[in-house]
Amino acid sequence: VVYTAETVTAPVTFPGPGDGGDPPFSGRTARAVLDPVYAGRTGLEYMRDRLGYRLVLRSSELSDVVDAATGVLECSGHVQNVGFAGVVNRKRVTIVLRAVGGDACFAAPTELDARDWRPAPDGDHRPDNARAWHAYRAAVDMTAFGDVDPGEYDVHLRIADPKETSARRRGIRFANRGTWVAELGANRVGRVRVR
Repeated sequence: VVYTAETVTAPVTFPGPGDGGDPPFSGRTARAVLDPVYAGRTGLEYMRDRLGYRLVLRSSELSDVVDAATGVLECSGHVQNVGFAGVVNRKRVTIVLRAVGGDACFAAPTELDARDWRPAPDGDHRPDNARAWHAYRAAVDMTAFGDVDPGEYDVHLRIADPKETSARRRGIRFANRGTWVAELGANRVGRVRVR
């Protein structure tokens, strides 16, 4: 089935008390919300992308410059869960700094809980539904990263099982194109200059 306004927003009446197995039903009538991202694609693609959770980074803000010895890295933004379910198990959300043009990496844990990033209760997964966005904010002392040399660093969020021992496996990948960094198992959310 092609995903169009006509096929998606057609009213559906659910079975009510005492209804037999065949329509017409007497229960609640509802209409689905059309997500324009999938217009013209197949209903199967829409369902495939919505099974479980699907996290989309909607905004990201970082400190521009931070002092390596006394500074606090401020990392905030919005995540929208456009899937049909939420994250069930607790995940460790870590901020990872990776030197631009280098190999140096530093990581520090946060108190963020990905289980809070639930889907919209009304099923409205459209990108412009800001009511379904979840704000996150982490303020991490630079000393938590260890001895960070001055320079430019890409900032990543690694969301992974707390029992995972490898940095590159079982991480949650944002649905956004271009954010995933496979060798880190993390999502790039911006850049900061450490002085």
